[in-house]
Amino acid sequence: MEPRARTKLAVVVAAAATFAALLASYSAFRPVRDALLLERNPDSIPWVWLATFIAISIASPAWSAVLARRAPRRFVALAFHVFAACLIGFVIAVRAEIAPIAVGRVFYVWSAVFNLFLISVFWSLLADLLGPSTARQLYGPIAAGGTVGAILGPGLSGLLVATIGVAGVLLISALLLELAVVGVAYLRRAAEGLARDPESAAADRAVLSGGGAFTGIVHVVRSPYLAGIVGYVLCTACAATFLYLAQARAVFAAHLDVVARTSYFSSIDFWTQIAALVLQLVVAGPALRWLGPGIVLTVLPIVQAVGLTVLAGWPSLAVLAIIQVIAKSATHGLTRPARELLFTVVSRDDKYRAKNAIDTIGFRFGDLGSSWLNKGLAALGGGALAFATIPLVAIWLGMAAIVGIGFRRRVAKPATQAHTKELT
Repeated sequence: MEPRARTKLAVVVAAAATFAALLASYSAFRPVRDALLLERNPDSIPWVWLATFIAISIASPAWSAVLARRAPRRFVALAFHVFAACLIGFVIAVRAEIAPIAVGRVFYVWSAVFNLFLISVFWSLLADLLGPSTARQLYGPIAAGGTVGAILGPGLSGLLVATIGVAGVLLISALLLELAVVGVAYLRRAAEGLARDPESAAADRAVLSGGGAFTGIVHVVRSPYLAGIVGYVLCTACAATFLYLAQARAVFAAHLDVVARTSYFSSIDFWTQIAALVLQLVVAGPALRWLGPGIVLTVLPIVQAVGLTVLAGWPSLAVLAIIQVIAKSATHGLTRPARELLFTVVSRDDKYRAKNAIDTIGFRFGDLGSSWLNKGLAALGGGALAFATIPLVAIWLGMAAIVGIGFRRRVAKPATQAHTKELT
């Protein structure tokens, strides 16, 4: 095996293992979190998402400000440590039975920040370490590693929760997150052999020049390419929210107990990850190399359009489960690698600041806005939801085309030059 091939293999193994530990940490407690949320009427969910949006809107600018003081590649591990420490805090609160309802709500908001923030930070690191051509080859297998972790996490919870309780599951999640810290160190070391320029080693120690809390947001507003990604993210969040709220109402109306709800959500997660793993290992890599991210990004809008239309005609738990598995597997198996590839051709600053703002504030703003829109459409009946799908999908496909064209134009020129032109 050639030296560069061995280096790529080392990067894939390190990145896939790190992503596996990260998603295993999150997915270990996710089914319980979703089940506990439905102890109350799902009509209250938009208020929970409002709290999540506020929390994200604080965390993302704080991250942008910190990056002006510490090298971002080195700060990734510290961010993981902070969230692991938070998990230990929840372990203590759960064991001591401190205000269970309040702690449960805080935990839901915190876990949403965990999901968006840490995963965004991990992919920012990859975009910084790898160039677009290498990323096209490696992002599929790396995403597959995360899927393996997303399968193992609920499996560990199911096997051990009866013995160690919820607090024990949270402790396992903290330990898995610390394993991800070890993986980040190995990943950075392995990626040194894929340096794209002689300044790569210096970049490992360099902070982002200038900027502040809202630098990422400003760059998004001033860049048509980044704005196109935001548009795609908002459409994605809107469709996912419609499905999630439909599922929540159906599960709540079925009067299932917390064990049955957890089992239902776990089943959806399990089959979603199996399907996503197949897509990541077999389809994502070749599709990204041959078709490019723009075309791959059109798959999810088509899938969601069909799913929302079918749901309007045949609403049931079984139909919802099938639609969720197909839509989520397309999201994780194809859309995630394709969307992350888009950030390999922007400036280093935007890989950390703008990307984080898009992945966190952008997604949660989409959740929040579409949850209230869904509330109004639900009051008008199922036909209104199906009708609203038409303009949503049209805009969604348009955003996929815009960012696909923008990616192809940027591939041929350095990301720093592309960023400069966007701002002039």
